[in-house]
Amino acid sequence: MGRFLLQSAEDGRQKIAQIVGNARIGGVVECVLNYYRFADRSRYRFDFITYGHSDFDERLHAIDPQARVHVIPRLDRTPLRAVSALRGILRDGGYPVAHAHMTTLSAFALFAAKRAGVPVRICHAHSTFDRDSDHYWIKAALRPFAARNATHRMACGELAAQNLYRRHAEEAILLPNAIDLQRFAPDPQAKARLGLNGPVLLFVGRFVYQKNLFFLLEAFAGARKQAPLTLVLMGGGADEPALRARAEALNIGHSVRFVPPGDPAPYYAAADTFVLPSRYEGFPVVGLEAQAAGLHCLFSDKITREADVCGHSDFLPLDPAVWAERMARHYPHAPDNAQKLRQAHFDIRAEAPRLLRFYDEALAGLAQ
Repeated sequence: MGRFLLQSAEDGRQKIAQIVGNARIGGVVECVLNYYRFADRSRYRFDFITYGHSDFDERLHAIDPQARVHVIPRLDRTPLRAVSALRGILRDGGYPVAHAHMTTLSAFALFAAKRAGVPVRICHAHSTFDRDSDHYWIKAALRPFAARNATHRMACGELAAQNLYRRHAEEAILLPNAIDLQRFAPDPQAKARLGLNGPVLLFVGRFVYQKNLFFLLEAFAGARKQAPLTLVLMGGGADEPALRARAEALNIGHSVRFVPPGDPAPYYAAADTFVLPSRYEGFPVVGLEAQAAGLHCLFSDKITREADVCGHSDFLPLDPAVWAERMARHYPHAPDNAQKLRQAHFDIRAEAPRLLRFYDEALAGLAQ
């Protein structure tokens, strides 16, 4: 396996390798960045291993200019090349901790980490999957191996732990997808500033199969017949051109606003209802953000009930008529949601130290 030597960063901090894959999009990256933004960076440095340089690099360096981004081939397309590259980065960098956020692809990432000699190897479950998921059979085949080379299991919630770890789910450390509650305070002027009028429905996330956005457009077309609504789709992804075309075909193009990835806080403040009709999820960070802004959430019934932290969410079957009727309703804002989220341990300012304490304990065990 080659010689492995633990190395601190040049400034004496402990280095943690955060293996995230695609850093351009998704709640997983946002979750890890949230924890790093509010962590004690005098003791730890998070370096990220991704599939390519992107605007993520700039966002990371705004938090910590010394943090590094390493690029590897895609684990899902060229696993042999990716494992070799990852093994070299981890070994040569002397990382004492490899924290893999790749769900089933952690099977490859943690194999590379073990071959590199990394002593602390964490498998982190951030999502669930079932037979309706894309690439289901591949994920199902990899599931038994996801944590085989892990020294620790972690998950964003109980459902994600059960889905990935099965009979070992109780061994997983639950780390909430905590957020900065202060960013999502209500703002009565937000709607006017964004040029929005009337009731606004909001989706935030990737424009991909998992999020079920063609279904959402169909349901919204039905809701528009009942109320003068606007649907804001904030994000980006491979499905965007087809989604735009579908909105025009449904004659709702004038009522659907496509917004590129960016800071969602102003849009949460401007919205009246949050919608997430996903085919599958783990614990959606966007649902927490929406609740922090006081929004009523319409989730698909594929999403864990754990996501309804504040008690103002509905879980709906994927029936366009049901969604159309619920989307046309008016829901009042909930002014006490931030306090409920704080009490449920979703305030990142309080939770970030928990992750560092976990690293402290894991690394302390190496000296015993």
